[in-house]
Amino acid sequence: MKEWMKGLQNKFCGVIKHEDAVKYLNDSEKADFNYMCHKIECGRKRDGKRPVNAYLIINVDEPYAEEVAEIMKRNGHWG
Repeated sequence: MKEWMKGLQNKFCGVIKHEDAVKYLNDSEKADFNYMCHKIECGRKRDGKRPVNAYLIINVDEPYAEEVAEIMKRNGHWG
């Protein structure tokens, strides 16, 4: 782990690129994945939340990642 990443918590299950899902999942797996996503969206709605949030995602290997992390830390969105 890079030094500047210390304190970062894994809050998410992961990020899957759409093109990877299309490429690596068969039709049955795509249907299962869509079902699970729909089930989570329905649960969020029942809890009074937006069904899907939008996120700005960067790869930690990008040359600007540390700069973005510093911005997040200054704004209380780190960890």
